[in-house]
Amino acid sequence: MLIEIRCEKFNEPAITFKSGLNVVLGDENATNSIGKSTLLMVIDFVFGGSTFLKHNADVVSELGHHDYHFKFLFNDQYYYFKRGTYLSDLVYKCSPDYEEIESIDLKEFTDFLKACCSITAIDISFRAFVGLFSRIWGMDNLSVSKPLHIVSNKSPIDCVDNLIKAFNKYDSIKALALDLKNKGEEKSALNSAFRKKIIPKINKTQYKKNESRIEEIESEIEDIKFNLAKYATNIGEIVNREIMELKVQKDEMLKVKLTLDNKRKRIQNNLSESKHLKSKHLNSLKDFFPEVNIEKLAEIEEFHSDLSKILKKELQSAEKELLEQLKLTNSEITRLDKKISETLSSLENPSVIVDRVYELSSLLQTSKTENDYYQNATEIMDSVKNLQAKVREEKVSILKFLEDVINDEIRKIVSVIYDESRKSPILSLYEKNYTYEIFEDTGTGKAYSNLLVFDLSIFSLTSLPFLIHDSLLFKNIENDAVANLINVYSGFSKQSFVAIDEIEKYGKVAAQALYDKRVIELSDSRVLYTKDWRKS
Repeated sequence: MLIEIRCEKFNEPAITFKSGLNVVLGDENATNSIGKSTLLMVIDFVFGGSTFLKHNADVVSELGHHDYHFKFLFNDQYYYFKRGTYLSDLVYKCSPDYEEIESIDLKEFTDFLKACCSITAIDISFRAFVGLFSRIWGMDNLSVSKPLHIVSNKSPIDCVDNLIKAFNKYDSIKALALDLKNKGEEKSALNSAFRKKIIPKINKTQYKKNESRIEEIESEIEDIKFNLAKYATNIGEIVNREIMELKVQKDEMLKVKLTLDNKRKRIQNNLSESKHLKSKHLNSLKDFFPEVNIEKLAEIEEFHSDLSKILKKELQSAEKELLEQLKLTNSEITRLDKKISETLSSLENPSVIVDRVYELSSLLQTSKTENDYYQNATEIMDSVKNLQAKVREEKVSILKFLEDVINDEIRKIVSVIYDESRKSPILSLYEKNYTYEIFEDTGTGKAYSNLLVFDLSIFSLTSLPFLIHDSLLFKNIENDAVANLINVYSGFSKQSFVAIDEIEKYGKVAAQALYDKRVIELSDSRVLYTKDWRKS
């Protein structure tokens, strides 16, 4: 709990705070630029925020760099700190007299606050949690339809995830997401190995072919093993099998060669044919057609000539590629011919049995390896899909629960502020987005009322340690509704910091409650700082 803030630049050297509602009170004229919003920014600053130095840069330019000393009470123990405007990423632990003891960085400080404030949502940072609900003029979180956006350009999916974390419901999603991340990394590593050809990649068709090949090879190896003596005296059977396989492969390559040859001939024909009209031919047309426009025909022919040059380059490139393919095809045919010749010449050589078994074993291992990698890749892809589905299912289930809990709390608060018949705003949560709206009531006052109601519901349902609400949020809200809102704030023992003015219009009871809860009273003649630069 924040106990006090001290600053030598304040008109009041120390501003003290208490549990529950803390009111920064303005005057009945709703005078602007007297320090109400600035003090709320300072409160955000001592809780680790950074917007104060950006939005309220005039404070430093007018007053110079200065320090804020502040005291917290956690678990019956006081803690003293100092944070300045010059090196704001440094926070100093202090003695009760605010003498510096030790410097720590801002993250260590906010981690300390998170632990001391008993924030159980371990997957969200202190600032990401509390900063969203510090709604002060100059902050980027004042959109009435986007209450989960701490800044306007934040991704909606991150906003939804942070809400889940705020309710400490992210553990199950996190565990599944970690499994998904690990499987995703396996998938990426495997795909990288495929792309770099470190391991072979095949498709489903090739996988099935490999299965048939594995079955055939294993059968032949078993046959040779059990009939070794027979094959030793009749090597021709093994040779004939291998010759048949080689001939089938050669026939396939010859078909490929024939296709490539035909394509090449068509390209060569296209390259050799010239269908341009020479200029002398164009001139001779006048003998038959005196009215013909020779210049126009020449322009058309020039266009055709340019187009022909482009096409010629494309055809030459295609021919070059075909020649490379033909070269590889002819090389493979030559290799197969040589293999057939070598196999036929070994009819009387018993070592052909050993060679055949070795070749079969090599083919068997290759086919099995390819299929193993295919099965592994398929299993990883299936795992990724299943985990993605589980993450979605778990997240949707949690969001449905949170949606019901929050909307029920919103309904209760709306009933206190207005009455049972008043429509409540509805929060709708989706896997990657959310909406917050009320139908048939789009007035400015009701819109800000909805934002306050949303914050108060989260304040009630989570370990959020404090709220900060600026005076602009109370403008245009019905007076009776504001009076009832004050009762809602006062019902919490957790601290809330509210800036408000023109309190008499909310009725005597509410005005008195606000006056009693004030921590400072500001007016046109009593501004926050010792210097008033409105009139300079």
